[in-house]
Amino acid sequence: MSEPARLELSAMGAVRPPASAALEAAARRERQGFDAVWWADHLLHWFPTSIWAPDLVPQAAAGQASPHVWFDPFAVVAAAAGATERVRLGIGVTDVVRRHPVALAQTALTLDHLTGGRFLLGVGAGEALNLAPIGVANRRPLGRLEEALEVMRLLWASPDPVDFRGDHFTLDGAALGLRPVGDRPPPVWLAAHRPRGLALAGRHADGWLPLATDPDEYAGMLAAVRAAAAAAGRPGDAVTAGLYARIVVAESRTQAVAAIDRSLLLRFIALTRPAEAFARHGAEHPLGEGAFGLTSFLPTRLGREEALRLAGAVPVEVLRDTVIHGTPDDVAGAIAAFVDRGARHVQLTNMTPLADPSMAATSEALLADAVVAVRAATSA
Repeated sequence: MSEPARLELSAMGAVRPPASAALEAAARRERQGFDAVWWADHLLHWFPTSIWAPDLVPQAAAGQASPHVWFDPFAVVAAAAGATERVRLGIGVTDVVRRHPVALAQTALTLDHLTGGRFLLGVGAGEALNLAPIGVANRRPLGRLEEALEVMRLLWASPDPVDFRGDHFTLDGAALGLRPVGDRPPPVWLAAHRPRGLALAGRHADGWLPLATDPDEYAGMLAAVRAAAAAAGRPGDAVTAGLYARIVVAESRTQAVAAIDRSLLLRFIALTRPAEAFARHGAEHPLGEGAFGLTSFLPTRLGREEALRLAGAVPVEVLRDTVIHGTPDDVAGAIAAFVDRGARHVQLTNMTPLADPSMAATSEALLADAVVAVRAATSA
C-alpha cells in the first residue's frame, strides 16, 4: 500500500507596501518551510471606509489611511520569483470577470516561465466587492467560470489557432503560442463551496481551496468534489484537496479568544460567511436570509451607523467560529481534524495582526511554531 501524500502547508503573501517587505515576507515563508505562498486578488477590502477611523480601528490610529491597499498580485508573484528558490507562488484567487480568460491564460504561462514552473493559478466565481463598485456585472458566474476554464485549457493544449463558441466567451482563430515551461500548464485551483461550484471543481480543477472551519462540513464538500471527478472519468487523486484556514494564534487560547472578541475587523470578515454558518448557531445572517457575504457584501456602500449595526449583529459564536484559534498546538489539533477528513494542502492565513496589531510580532513567531506542530500532528 502506498503511503499518503505529505501534507502541504502554505501561507498568505503580503499585499501592501513597502514592496521590499512583501518580497522579504515571501522569502521568510520559504525559510520557515512552507510549500507555497498565495496572494489575494482584491481591489477593495471587506472593511467599510466609514468605520476606518482612529476611534474604532487600531490600524487607522497607527496611520494606515485606507483599508483598501492592495498590490496587483500577479506583479508581486513575478517579483517574488526572484526572491525565492523553492516555494511555489500562487494567486488565491482571481476571477474571470475582471480578467478575460485569454489574457489570464497568457499571464499564467508567463508566470510559469518566470517562476521556473512554480506558479499556481487560483480562480473563483468572483466577489461582489471587486466587481459591483467598478460597474462590472457578474451574471451566471458559474457558467462564466466553466467556460473560462475550457477556454484556458483549449489555448494551453495547442499553439495552433482555436475556435470557441460559448454564452460568455467567443474565440475565432485565437492562438497562444507560448508553451508551458514543463510538460504541463500551471495547476488551476478553484475556490468553491456550494453544490454547483463543487461539481465544477471536480470536473475541471487540479486543486480545490475552500474556506471551512467545520471538519465534517468540509468532508461533505470534498465528497461532492470527488464524486464529480469520478463522474467525469477523472482519477481519484485528480483534485488536490486544499483548505483555506484563517487562524488567530496566541500564547494561550484565552488570549486568542479575547483578541477575537474585541476585534471589529474580524466581525466584517465573519459577514463574508454563508448563511449556513450563522444557522449552525441558531442565527440569521445579518445580510438577510440565504446570504453569502463573499458574493453579496459591498462594504463601501455602508455608512458608519449601518456598518456598526451589521458588525454588532454577528453572534460571538459565529465570530469565534470564523477563525481557527488558540495556541500552536490548538491550531495543529484543528488542522489535523481536516487532514483526517482528506485535506492535503492547508493555507495557514495568520489573521492575528488583523485582530490585534499589538500581537503581530508574537504571532509571527507562533505561526512558525504552529507549522512545526501541524507537521508533527499530521505525520503519523
